[in-house]
Amino acid sequence: MNHTVKDMPINLRPREKALNLGFTALSDSELLALMLGSGMKGISSIDLAHQILVNTDGLTGLLSMSAEQLMQFKGIKMAKATQLLASLELVRRMNYLHILNNDVLNNPQMLIKWLQKTYGNRSQEYFVAVFLDNRARVRGHRDIFIGSGNSVNIDIRELFSEAMRSQASRLIVAHNHPSQMCDPSCADIEITSQLQKAGEIMNIPLIDHIIVSYDGYYSFRENGRI
Repeated sequence: MNHTVKDMPINLRPREKALNLGFTALSDSELLALMLGSGMKGISSIDLAHQILVNTDGLTGLLSMSAEQLMQFKGIKMAKATQLLASLELVRRMNYLHILNNDVLNNPQMLIKWLQKTYGNRSQEYFVAVFLDNRARVRGHRDIFIGSGNSVNIDIRELFSEAMRSQASRLIVAHNHPSQMCDPSCADIEITSQLQKAGEIMNIPLIDHIIVSYDGYYSFRENGRI
């Protein structure tokens, strides 16, 4: 016999449970079920959410899914896929608000955690510039390049042109390693050196270059290489 959320006791249904106990009381599957809104014939939204999380290795994998990949799951069509991705993007943007206008030189973990959550689990390599004012407060950021495969090619002139348009006084760059290994490559070391030299010329000093995975990182500044 197939069961739906309506067949569950009222106090165990995700929506009622959240209202009575708070959203922190919900499991990952229950939260995802609320985001999906409904299941499909023969499967409840909670069971569908559980199937998705099992097949994506949990929330970490879910954050890297595309609409096309989500629609491979039975019961997920374009409407549900876009609704889910919109919810996840909203979470990323809300996380960004925590670092905006904050000093990330004296509190680097704030920035690192945001970078990990936003870029650490992506299957392509992203290179992002974080623009700071003269007090090291975040004033903006921009994805400068997206690599094909596991590498990116950085146009230094374009990067500093963007920094000048953003009226940045200082600069932090970061990128993810899809391999989840954060040790810098020879190319990473070389581009850091080039960016340091360009920053001195442009009077927009490079403060740090951070490499992230989902749960790890490497900071050139912390390791005395900037």
